[in-house]
Amino acid sequence: MGYIILEPGTEDELEKYFNLRYEILRKPWNQPMSSTKDEWEDKSIHVLMVDENNEAVACGRLQLNPNEEGQIRSMAVRDDMQGKGLGTKIIEYIEAKAMELKLKNITLDARINAVKFYEKNGYVIVGESYLLFGVIPHFKMEKILE
Repeated sequence: MGYIILEPGTEDELEKYFNLRYEILRKPWNQPMSSTKDEWEDKSIHVLMVDENNEAVACGRLQLNPNEEGQIRSMAVRDDMQGKGLGTKIIEYIEAKAMELKLKNITLDARINAVKFYEKNGYVIVGESYLLFGVIPHFKMEKILE
């Protein structure tokens, strides 16, 4: 199967990107579609992976924080596509962008069920983070870029 990673720019691409974020990260907890977006959208590099049918299968974003820090947010892989390495491909794309921009490190807040995935990709836990929707523990993780 061929996958394409792109930075969504058209209305169609952006719709697919935000819909995937909503379906995986918000809808299962009965959150409104509006909760998918935040005030950092325009200070982020958005990343979308589509399959050969141009369907969204994975996404993520690199939020550009002060002090040459990047932050991975809104990572999502469609349920039926998990475990195939697509999330890692998104991380690799984001890290390459971060290095192009000469960022020093990348942080993220990992849901408890994603900690092992991020550890496999070189991230380490640096502390506890927050409880999302009152039920999902998160851990602050970081990777220093070379």
